[in-house]
Amino acid sequence: MANLFQSLRWAHIAAGSIALIVFWIPIFARKGGRNHVRAGWIYVALMSVVVLTAFVMSGLIFTLPVAIRRTNQSVPGGELGVFLRNQRVFATFLAYLAAVTLASGWQGIWAVETRRDSGKMRTPFSLALNAAIVLGGGIVLGLGLRYGKGPLIGMSPIGPVMGAINLRYLLRGPRERMHWWYVHLGSMIGTGIAGYTAFVVFGGAQLFPFIFKTQLRTIFWLFPTMIGAPAIFFWIASYRRQFARPTGQAAAI
Repeated sequence: MANLFQSLRWAHIAAGSIALIVFWIPIFARKGGRNHVRAGWIYVALMSVVVLTAFVMSGLIFTLPVAIRRTNQSVPGGELGVFLRNQRVFATFLAYLAAVTLASGWQGIWAVETRRDSGKMRTPFSLALNAAIVLGGGIVLGLGLRYGKGPLIGMSPIGPVMGAINLRYLLRGPRERMHWWYVHLGSMIGTGIAGYTAFVVFGGAQLFPFIFKTQLRTIFWLFPTMIGAPAIFFWIASYRRQFARPTGQAAAI
């Protein structure tokens, strides 16, 4: 079982590392062009591996924490309860991040695929997924407050905010021209925010230990959101102005 977990972990790390590099190709490539589309689908495939392995690993950590983490060591009896609790809190957080990434990516992909009939996006799966990340944010916040986990507290609002925005779009339907473009843009950047946040939270302590030993660590964890969220807002605002023009490239997209 431990070997299976390590294989999943390396697959998760490899796919995630490549995805975080490929992420920038669709960002800078001409929108709708060949490079944008091809790199975009490669990114989707890589992030699908990331999400799938994260869900499986979180399940293994939650149900078999000793077998997964301590195959050659015994956990002292007095520490077993704390060890199990920490592992299961970690598993919950990992599953939460995976669900947020899945919800964002699912919304971004299907906004394009159903742009001529956005009502097709409103499926039981999409509604349940977004409701789950809203609920998950509350659970993660509660765990973070109870056990003093800064990353959990800092990341807890993302699921409810994203889920509420997605559910509003799904239930109310589009309210403006080129709605699918804005949803696609914001959602796919959202997957990048989630991916970079996971990288910072889980890899930052090893790469930047001098920062993670200070009070700056919480800001460091939130850094991808602090950069990505305003970028989404201003980029969508820029495209709204562009699409408002009666002629030119915007009208042809």
